[in-house]
Amino acid sequence: MKDWSFFVFNKDFELFGDQHLIVMIIMVILSILFPIIGKKRLNSAQQLTFSRILAVTISFWALIYVVILLWLGKFNYQTDLPLDLCNITAVLLPFLMWKPSYRVHEVLYFWVLAGTVQAIITPHLFNGFPNFIFIKYWFVHAGLVVYAIYITIVFDYKPTLRSIWRAFLALQAFVFVVLIINLLLGSNYVYLLHKPPIASALDYLGPWPWYILVAEFVAVVFFFIVYLPILFTKKRSITTVIPNDY
Repeated sequence: MKDWSFFVFNKDFELFGDQHLIVMIIMVILSILFPIIGKKRLNSAQQLTFSRILAVTISFWALIYVVILLWLGKFNYQTDLPLDLCNITAVLLPFLMWKPSYRVHEVLYFWVLAGTVQAIITPHLFNGFPNFIFIKYWFVHAGLVVYAIYITIVFDYKPTLRSIWRAFLALQAFVFVVLIINLLLGSNYVYLLHKPPIASALDYLGPWPWYILVAEFVAVVFFFIVYLPILFTKKRSITTVIPNDY
């Protein structure tokens, strides 16, 4: 069973190759299709059920990844725990959003769209389809984007400018907890203790610990960027309600 292609490691993934492009196209289609279905075809109870199915599916793949690594004897607690921003969000999603909360979503919106989108455009991934790492990676990362857009539109949970700072403060709390875990385990989750061993965007942000401070500034900039669609839709709604010639 362990020799099935699903469990065999490979190096078939290519940045902006066919597999990468297909997954991104599917993500875009679902990000448009699911909110339309939710708004126009589902009642409130069905909207909630669908959001729960999405959350559980995303969380399942984040967790089964760890289970499979343990079964294969490849698990390393210093690298494979779901402690980076995307994976911990995925694992906790059903618990945080079983009953969708605006206060939770206004944080997750920025964490997902500012952080996860970067992991989609430039994924740190080597294994291609049908390896389980490939499937888990995209269910988690692309799934979170689809989920965040669905919740924002279907439940009308639109963040505000204040939400940016709430998300940033929540990020500081998350980083502090992960830093403590890193010190206890000798790990380097979220690259808080040193840069990754391969080339990355952090190489352009200066030496440790300055790259962490620069990354925080960059995070705020990205938070503002992903807020622009919300700002645009709010202004458009005002223009629709109050005609220009009023």
